[in-house]
Amino acid sequence: MRYYPIFLDLRGRRCIVVGGGRVAERKVRALLRAGASVRVISPAVTPRLALLAGRKKIDLTRRAYRSGDLEGLASARAETSRGVRPTLVFAVTDDPVTQKAVRKDAEKIGALVNAADDAREFDFIVPATFAQGDLLVAISTSGASPALARRLRQKLQLTLGREYRGYLQFLREARKMVKKSVPDEARRAKILRQLAGASVMDWLWKGPRRHSAHEAEKWLAKVTGTESGIQKC
Repeated sequence: MRYYPIFLDLRGRRCIVVGGGRVAERKVRALLRAGASVRVISPAVTPRLALLAGRKKIDLTRRAYRSGDLEGLASARAETSRGVRPTLVFAVTDDPVTQKAVRKDAEKIGALVNAADDAREFDFIVPATFAQGDLLVAISTSGASPALARRLRQKLQLTLGREYRGYLQFLREARKMVKKSVPDEARRAKILRQLAGASVMDWLWKGPRRHSAHEAEKWLAKVTGTESGIQKC
């Protein structure tokens, strides 16, 4: 296994995207959904990226990439970005020279870099993903076939539907209650395994939703020996 799978908390962290086309736009939108602070460097950008810049959602530098850009030294907002090393860098231009320069500069400052054109020469790849609330599913073929990864993602989306949103909301609150009310570690682990079982999922699948959640809460109160349920999801 070449790649180490990981989910990163990018909230408030600086990420740089070099390039302004449709691929760059997809990267930027995903980074913003994850709460990252995004800077885009490109002489030309898509209308959506221009709109995001106009709304101050991203920091846009409208020119070609220059050495030192990854550290923010050439930013128009030098006072706020100087010396801030990016957590992730994306090289998504159609210029091989620029791609190579971005990789070289990222290595100098110890930043991880991704490129859409050649995964073998860069640090990480981006899997095909989808989310249902707190459920985040990522699929990778280690760069062998991104098209197959997308097909597998589409199949899983049909199986793991929107009902998992409410289910995971319930599990989050239930976990808090179990950890607070069940001191015995072994019993607590057993209850949490039961919570992830099919019976609770069946309750939440059945309608109406309020009744389903109520039944699940009654079961939880019974197995934990408490008199009240958890917060409704």
